Amino acid sequence: MRASQDFWQTSHAEMQARLSVAQGESQQLRDTIQSLRDALEESRFGIEERITRAVSAAQEDHKQLKATIDALRDELELARAGEAQRTQAAVSAANAEIHQLHATVQTLRDEFELNKAGELARRAEAVAVANAEILQLRQTTQALRDELDGIRAAKTREIGEARTLDQREIAQLQTTIQQLRSELEQHHAGG
Repeated sequence: MRASQDFWQTSHAEMQARLSVAQGESQQLRDTIQSLRDALEESRFGIEERITRAVSAAQEDHKQLKATIDALRDELELARAGEAQRTQAAVSAANAEIHQLHATVQTLRDEFELNKAGELARRAEAVAVANAEILQLRQTTQALRDELDGIRAAKTREIGEARTLDQREIAQLQTTIQQLRSELEQHHAGG
């Protein structure tokens, strides 16, 4: 019986030791759980704080981006309005220049037509003067031909008359020579 009592005491002491160890481990686990809970709370608090700061920063960024977008939108509208004004001014200037060019072209056409008409009149006048001059030159040429023909005819007559006179004179001289020969021969024969 003693042995069974010893066994129970030893078992009880072992169980007590085991229980004490289990209670120590249990307390240690509770402490660890509490420590983990505290860390989790701190972590949650840090996460919430970081989330709050991130949300606040995001809201501030959003606000700044919205302000930037609004400013850029206003600037774009001003640029569009300015571009529209510049385009309108350029179109007006181009239209004015086109109108001026049309007027210049019309003026040049009119001037060209006047010059062309004047040139045609000057040409017609020059042709008329040239034709009159040609006619006058032809008449002068014909008159000179007629005069030259008259001179030639007169010269031909004069030459004909001179030949006739020369032939008569030659004939007379030949007659005189013949007479003088005859006389000379008679003189030589009689002499």
